[in-house]
Amino acid sequence: MRKTLLGALLALTLLLAEPAQAALAAPSPTPLPPLAQRETPANFSAVPVYLDGLLLSRAYQWGDTVYVALRPLCYWAGLEMSWTGDAEHLSLELDGLKVECRAGDQYYLADGRYIYAPENWFVRENELYLPRYALCKLLNLRNELRDGALLLDGSQLRVLRGGKDYYDLNFPLEDVYWLSHIIGSEAGIEPMEGKIGVGNVVMNRVRDPDFPDTVFGVVYDYEHTVQFEPVSKGTIHDDPKQEDIIAAYMVLEGANTAGECIYFVNPDYGSFWFDNNLDFVKKLGRHNFYVRKGSGNG
Repeated sequence: MRKTLLGALLALTLLLAEPAQAALAAPSPTPLPPLAQRETPANFSAVPVYLDGLLLSRAYQWGDTVYVALRPLCYWAGLEMSWTGDAEHLSLELDGLKVECRAGDQYYLADGRYIYAPENWFVRENELYLPRYALCKLLNLRNELRDGALLLDGSQLRVLRGGKDYYDLNFPLEDVYWLSHIIGSEAGIEPMEGKIGVGNVVMNRVRDPDFPDTVFGVVYDYEHTVQFEPVSKGTIHDDPKQEDIIAAYMVLEGANTAGECIYFVNPDYGSFWFDNNLDFVKKLGRHNFYVRKGSGNG
């Protein structure tokens, strides 16, 4: 009887040890779509994560995107979290904040707020990893990628809060109105990164002393000539689609795909002046984006 009991205890010990051994083996991450729907680089790199100077966990980097494990941060901050997910949908609860994401949407919906997340999420060893920008937005973390490590500042860590009327209460209604209309009329058939890029150009001009200092003023800027074709054609008044409004919200949230660009053009309709007088930065959808020549911004 004693031998039987000892044998059962030994078997149980080995069974419990197997997950730890599997974790030490560190198999390659198994991404959930939409990562699987895109060409994923064959190699990924491990990135150490430091929170307030102390080593916290390990993140993973594919290309320019760093994915950070959520659970260690929640444990450190004393936050409750739970999540479920499959190939098409992620549902996350983070200290009372409900976050939803559908594969391909390119954003999280968190308590009425839209957080840009084209990389969505992935799962490894039942651990949920979120892209750096989205995770830091959800937890109000300042962050910096330096010398192959991700440095997080948790001095102001707090869970994102919103509400049904968040944008109405926190941004001028006319900014949301005109930003969504210019995005819809200039980039209505563009991918989300192109919609956000158009919105970035408008907001960059608002902050630039050479342009008007309001969204309406930038859209209806006549100082040199009409700046946006939809204004002269009247299509600026067409109702934007829901995705255009969401893009405007994300621009106001700080999402940026166009850097410091203050010009864009569809080269199919001619880009001679832009190419000769400005510095090309990138192409988003069908639009080319530019900064002033010699500015070094992008």
